[in-house]
Amino acid sequence: MLGDLIADRYRVEAELGRGGMGVVLRAHDTRLNRTVAVKMLPADATQSDLLRQRLASEARIASALNHPGIATVYDFIKQDGAAFIIYEFVPGHTLRRHLESERFNLSETLDAALQLTEALTAAHDNGVTHRDLKPENIMVTPESSGGCRMKILDFGLAKQLQQPCHIESALTQTMLAQTAPGFQRGTIAYMAPEQLEGKRADARTDIYALGLVLYEMATGVHPFRGATLAATIANALATTAPPPPSRHNSMLPAEFDHAVLKCLRKNPADRVQSSREILVDLRNITHDRNSAPAQAVIASTEPGVARRVFSLVLRHGWEFLHVRLCIWCALLAYVAWRFRLATPGAVGLAMFFAALICTTVMSVLLFTLLYTHLADKNRLAAEVRRMAPWLRVLSIMIGLLAWVMAVMVAATHTVLAVFEGVPSLVEGW
Repeated sequence: MLGDLIADRYRVEAELGRGGMGVVLRAHDTRLNRTVAVKMLPADATQSDLLRQRLASEARIASALNHPGIATVYDFIKQDGAAFIIYEFVPGHTLRRHLESERFNLSETLDAALQLTEALTAAHDNGVTHRDLKPENIMVTPESSGGCRMKILDFGLAKQLQQPCHIESALTQTMLAQTAPGFQRGTIAYMAPEQLEGKRADARTDIYALGLVLYEMATGVHPFRGATLAATIANALATTAPPPPSRHNSMLPAEFDHAVLKCLRKNPADRVQSSREILVDLRNITHDRNSAPAQAVIASTEPGVARRVFSLVLRHGWEFLHVRLCIWCALLAYVAWRFRLATPGAVGLAMFFAALICTTVMSVLLFTLLYTHLADKNRLAAEVRRMAPWLRVLSIMIGLLAWVMAVMVAATHTVLAVFEGVPSLVEGW
């Protein structure tokens, strides 16, 4: 097959992917000198009238969609009893592969979610439901300016509103039969409850799948994934709602939780009825997040100095904690060294090294927070919450050491005892 010409025009260069519903090849358009993707039926399915009908239907449906977030159809070819769809070639890798190798930060999650929702809304506005939205059918293309371009592929199970019911039913059974063995990375894990129950699918079915994709994209976790096929289906059909995405990723705002969970309601009547509503929610979240820093700057210039300082403490309390604890560590290290000079022997040496170890560990934690703040602010809150118990324990230990040293030298070195009590006063402040 490699090197063959399709329609005396498209030279096959490589196989890009294979599934139960088709094989995708990379080919070179010899007339227009461009790379294209060619979708054809697998060799064991070329005699299936239903699948040939499906391939023609996919070409017709996808060619009617014109959106930058949806792969463009260039041509549909029949040759020697076979059929081929000529798609634009989308460089990059699938969303599934992206999620296996790295995670989106909050800005990237919102940007990718907006792109996918806009593309799905465009399809719905044209009366097309995808019915097989999943990370394997979404391409991620890195852009030179930063960020990623998301594009929805594979409308092989898509349905137009006027499509006959008997075709829809037959294709649903085909989808179930061909994806069940590989459900962990396939379709069943992204099917809505009504699809699993064999009921009619509509735009709300795509919205459910979109909610699953956004959930997994933001958290790296599929909310209903089970150890077995039966467990996955049971979790999807259960009436209990999944935990909010922020349970897995604390950087996600509550509004994102609300938008995603609206998509994942089990009863279609309770679910979001239009993807445009989710699009509005995501745009509002992005707008509020982008405008918050500017609003903070404007607000900080209007009040007096005292109110500005108080507002700064409320917004950036961790930074003041960072500075305070750094001063505290340096002060304790100094007074511990003076205590060692004033208290010869093993006790003085032990107290000095105990204080030195505590201040060193705390300094490492503080510099880790500072590095996180500079490298990836989206992870800062999560890192602060993770390290808070350790910082609190070290603070208590350092305070106790300072008081013990102060008591031990109070009778002979009053001034030093006062200085050794300062770290505890700083900690209390």
